[in-house]
Amino acid sequence: MDSQFLMEIMEINEKLAEAQGETATKEMESIVRAKQKELTDNVSRAFERDDFEKAKELLTKMRYFSNVEEKIKLKKIPL
Repeated sequence: MDSQFLMEIMEINEKLAEAQGETATKEMESIVRAKQKELTDNVSRAFERDDFEKAKELLTKMRYFSNVEEKIKLKKIPL
């Protein structure tokens, strides 16, 4: 993983941890969904070009965002 991507994930996780209230959580959810959509589109293009290494890299990034999505879901569950 490139350091820029890892920094982005760390920032998103920090913002999610600091998010207070439904509005902040929904904002984070929107950002993560947009990133997942972008990555999904890029994976499709990589497969169309038979660029399997790029597809593998993108799928790994998607896994990171999937983990963030799970954290968002847990945060939305009332205790």
